[in-house]
Amino acid sequence: MRFLRILLAFMLVISGVVSTVGSGGGGGGLGLNIPYPPTFSAPIITPVIASMDVTAANAQDVSATAVQAHDHALHVAAIIGGQVFPRLPGAPGLLSSNSKFELFDAAVTTGDPVTGACTISGMVTASPAAETGVANLVFDTCDDGDGYIIDGRFSLKVRELDGDPRTDVFLLDYSLKNMALTIASGTDSYAASVGTLSDSLRLDSRAFPVVVLSHGFANLQLGTQADVYSWYNGGNQTLTLNAGLSPVTKILETDGALMSSTFLGGSIYYDTIVPLQATDNQAPESGEILIDGGTGKGTVRIVIESASSVRLEIDTNGNGTIDDYLYTTWAALRG
Repeated sequence: MRFLRILLAFMLVISGVVSTVGSGGGGGGLGLNIPYPPTFSAPIITPVIASMDVTAANAQDVSATAVQAHDHALHVAAIIGGQVFPRLPGAPGLLSSNSKFELFDAAVTTGDPVTGACTISGMVTASPAAETGVANLVFDTCDDGDGYIIDGRFSLKVRELDGDPRTDVFLLDYSLKNMALTIASGTDSYAASVGTLSDSLRLDSRAFPVVVLSHGFANLQLGTQADVYSWYNGGNQTLTLNAGLSPVTKILETDGALMSSTFLGGSIYYDTIVPLQATDNQAPESGEILIDGGTGKGTVRIVIESASSVRLEIDTNGNGTIDDYLYTTWAALRG
């Protein structure tokens, strides 16, 4: 579970429950016939889509909301990725202690449901059905000792495959849909859903030991006890790890994410201007994120000066002139 330890050191540590619902599709990279499950219901909250005024008074909250929402989404993607992507022989603990890829493969190869035990407790069943390229994975309180318990189900479709996924060098791209999943870790709770457009999850290790995990979200919604985040009109996150270095280096980027927050009462657009860079169990040492509240609504640029210092550059009317500066830390933004 080295990947998640690295990831959690870089991101907001999430403890709680996540449930998601999604739909969508893509090409069948494995060329296998796997099932399309029934549609599972879950609450979807109407997102707040009004643009957000960015001011010196709220710049810290706006920045913290963007960082925390982004970290929640990537954390969920990393946990799911650890279940559905195969273990890399050259870095067997990078993604998860117990990948379910072999169950997925056995189900689509044999055409029969396949059930496997989780490391500590619980079961996972992979079931094939009629629709080409889709598998239904059902988790029954699955505990692999990675610090969380997974319960529920989702549909998985291979959109692209390049190389052999049982080696260190391959690309595997999934679409996720019809998801009703909980991930429990602690006492807090989180709820998420995906609308009619599917999320995508992609692992590219063709330049191994450099490994890239990508999460593309179209209509993802993630709720916590404090906030509800809704992403729409696309957006993509990537986490690049170099498993050949010690300590492991990592680069985090976000491309064009439009997200609303009930806590903020509006929507923001955020984009990585300079990739965030960090090493192993440390906060990022450099990088920049630009947050835009909308035309004429102002911007705030998060400038990471060091692992212990972050500068917020506030442009209250979006005319390109910095009107104010605030200084904070990455730990304060993560919450």
